Order: sequence, then C-alpha cells, then structure tokens
Amino acid sequence: MNVNEFGFLWYLQSSSNMVNIFLKNLIDTAEDKDLRSVLDEINSLSSFQEKEATKILNDSGYNETPFFSEVDLYNSSIKLFTDQLIIEILKHITGNGMRVLASQYSELADMNVKKFFSEVLTKLIQIDESLLGLLKEKNLLQNSPFLYMKAHERESKLFKVISTQLRPLNAVELGHMYSPLQCNNVGVALCAAFADIVKDEESKQLFNDGKKLAFHQAATLSDIFRENGVSTTTGLESFVHNAHESPFSDRLMTNLIMFLNPIGIINLQNAAVSSYKKNHVKILSELMEQVQSFSEKGFKLLVKKGWFNEPPLTSRSIK
Repeated sequence: MNVNEFGFLWYLQSSSNMVNIFLKNLIDTAEDKDLRSVLDEINSLSSFQEKEATKILNDSGYNETPFFSEVDLYNSSIKLFTDQLIIEILKHITGNGMRVLASQYSELADMNVKKFFSEVLTKLIQIDESLLGLLKEKNLLQNSPFLYMKAHERESKLFKVISTQLRPLNAVELGHMYSPLQCNNVGVALCAAFADIVKDEESKQLFNDGKKLAFHQAATLSDIFRENGVSTTTGLESFVHNAHESPFSDRLMTNLIMFLNPIGIINLQNAAVSSYKKNHVKILSELMEQVQSFSEKGFKLLVKKGWFNEPPLTSRSIK
C-alpha cells in the first residue's frame, strides 16, 4: 500500500466514523417513510465504508480506536431539521463525497483498495439518484428555467480579447457555481442549528461566524446568478427546528462543520478555474480567502480544545 491509499483510506474511515454518528439522529427523526428508506441505504453504505476501510488499514498494520463514538450522541430523538432540510444535507454530503472519491480513485494503485472504492462509488451513485428522485417527487427540486444564446462571433481582432471580458457569464461558468451556492445554503442552516444548541462559547462564536460567512457567500453567488438571468433559491435555515438541548457533543458539531468547510473551498476553486473572465475570478478568489480564514479559525479551535482528529504522520529522519 502506498501513501495515496493509506491517506485516502484513513480519510474515508475517519469521515465515515463521524457521519455515522450524525446519521443516527437523522434516521431517528426523519418522518417521511421514503426518506427513512434512503437514510437506511446511506447508513448501510457509510457503516460499510468505515468497517471495510478499518479492516484494510488493520491488515496493513495500522490500528486506531475510532475518534467518535456513541458518547458523542447525547439524544438521537431530538429533531433539529425538517425532512426537506435533511434531504438537502444528504444530497450535499453524498454529492461531494462522490467528487472526492472519484478524484482519489484515479490515484489508487492497489487493486483491492481500488475495487473497494469502485464499490462505494457505485453505491453512492445509486443513493444520489434516490435522493434526486425524492426531491423531484416531493416537488423540492431546484430546477429554475433560463434562456440561453450562442456566443457572439468576434470579428474585430482589436476588441476580441476585451469582448470576452465584457459579457455575461457563460453556461460553464454558471454551471460550476451551483455547487458553491448549495454548499453555502446548507452551511447557513447547519451553523444556525448548531449555534443555538452548542454549549462551548468559542464554538458558538465559530458557528455564528460561519452562519454570517455562508449567508454572505450564498447572497453573493445568488446575485451573480440573477445578474445573468438565472433565479436561485436560498433560505434553508428556515427549516431548522428550535431545540432546547443538543443531540450531539460540541466536538462532533465543530468537526462536522470543519469537515464540510474544505469542500466549500474546492467548489469555489473549481468555479474559478473554469472561468476566463477576470472580474468573476476575482470575486471567487475573494470568497475563497474568506473560507480559508474561517477554516484557520476552526482548526485552531479544534487543536486548542483537543478535538482535532489528526491524521497519522509519515516516519522520517530530520537531518
């Protein structure tokens, strides 16, 4: 096993371990029978991911106690999210999970690990289709109509480059912005929910900062969509239930937000590299800097509180 496989397996095992605790609450509080059926599928896959990744790591000589356990789930019956918000959260996590696994899959050289990742990816695709069907069936699918036209022919050599900047965003640029928008929509809701129930004051401040940041980013991206003739929907935080106590430990909630935070950066990076319009790239770069600053604050908090699940280090000699 090379360093790619070891690192990817550890990441899959640790993230599955965290998500599995989170899922227990969603399973116990979801009301719609179709949603509960999909949640059972996701729980089965996530449990398989954690178990199989742990086994492969153990067989390679690496043994470690799971970072999160039942002690991080205080009360699985406390309902934080409406069914609609649960679907949106699951769609976000599974969709981005597919992206990460697909990129990691291409770097794998061990056939056993590659087959494992292939099996997980196949099941994730099926679950993603189930969630999409659920959104469609419940009339929750955000599928706004829009008008388009072919790019203009640019005859003048003198103004050809300038005209590529003085134009609306193209379909590729807008397409790559959808994931960052949805990521922030879900981020606003999660931060709002956790800020109301977390006990640790520093974590509460982090969640409130995260809520403001995600709201700002969602508003900025929505404005860009509207300026280019595409309507969007925000406001998932309105689907958060008022709860008087927390179903989760403070460290689980903080780690979950920090787990999703890098996904926001990756989504913005993908949107930026897909564009050749300078002012658009500048806006996206500024949004990335804001997320990176928030990520740094969150990392320092995790380390300070002893909540950071640090990946294994390579053995090396320092000369």
